[in-house]
Amino acid sequence: MTAPAPNPVLSREIQRGRWLIFAAAFLWSLAGVFIKFLDLHALTIVFYRSLFASLVFAPLVRPSQLQFNTAIVVSVLSYTAAISAFVAANKLTTAANAIVLQYTAPVFVFLFAKWFWGERIARHNAFALAVAMLGVTIIGSDSAGAPEMSGVVLALLSGVLFAIYMINLRGTAAVAPVFLTWSNNLTCALLLLPAVWWRLGLTLDQTIILAVMGGVQLGMPYFLFSKGLRTVPLQEASLIALIEPVLNPLWVALTVGEIPAPATLAGGAIILGGLAVRYLWPMPKKTFSV
Repeated sequence: MTAPAPNPVLSREIQRGRWLIFAAAFLWSLAGVFIKFLDLHALTIVFYRSLFASLVFAPLVRPSQLQFNTAIVVSVLSYTAAISAFVAANKLTTAANAIVLQYTAPVFVFLFAKWFWGERIARHNAFALAVAMLGVTIIGSDSAGAPEMSGVVLALLSGVLFAIYMINLRGTAAVAPVFLTWSNNLTCALLLLPAVWWRLGLTLDQTIILAVMGGVQLGMPYFLFSKGLRTVPLQEASLIALIEPVLNPLWVALTVGEIPAPATLAGGAIILGGLAVRYLWPMPKKTFSV
C-alpha cells in the first residue's frame, strides 16, 4: 500500500507558518540592542513598549473582533508577566544570558502541549530540543553563582511564563491575532501604569526608541507568532523560536560591543546545530508518550 500524497495546500500553509514564526523570532532578537540603549527602569520600558504597540495596532482592530473570555485573560496576564520578567532580566544580567535562559521555555512547552492539548512529542523534535537545551545549559553555566543571579532567576521565570503564553494561544484560535496583540499590549500598559506613573518622563531619543520597539520589535512579532501558530505545532514553533537566543547576543555585540562569553558562543553553535539536524537531516517522525 502506498502512502497518501501530501496535501500541497496544507504543506504551503505549514511552510508559511514556519516563516512567520522565524520572522517573529528575528524581530524579538532585537530586544537586547534597544534595551541596552535605554537608561530607564525595566518596568518603564515594558510599559512604553506595550503602550506604543497598542497604539500601532488599535487602528487595525475591527469592532467585530472584540471579545472576552478566560483564554484572553490568561493571555494578557502571562504576556505581561513574561515580558516584565524578561526586560528586568536584561537589566540585571547580560543580554546573552537573559535571552538564552528565557529559552528554557521549549521544555515546558513540550510538556504542557502534551498534557493540555494532547500533542504527542515527536522524536525528531525531542532530539532537537535535547541538543538545544545542552546549548542553553552551557551558556547558563557561566552565570551560576555570579552577582547577577537575580537576573538569571528572572530570565528562567520569563521562560516558564512564555511557555504558558504559548500553550494558551491554542485556546485563542478563534481570536483575531490583531485583536489579541492589541488587547495584550493595551492591558499590559494599563496594569503597569500604577507602578511607573512617576517615571513617565522621556527624552526625544527614548521616545523614538520605545516607539520603534513597540511597533516593530514587540507588537509585530507577537502578531506574526500568533498567526504562524495556527498551522505549526507548538513543539515545532518553540524550536524555531530558538533562533532568537542565537541572534540576540550577535546584535548586541555588533552595536554596543558587549562581547558574548566563549560559553555563550559555544552554546549558540550547539543550538544552531540541533535546529539544523531537525530540518536538514530527515528522521523518522515517530512519537512517544510522557
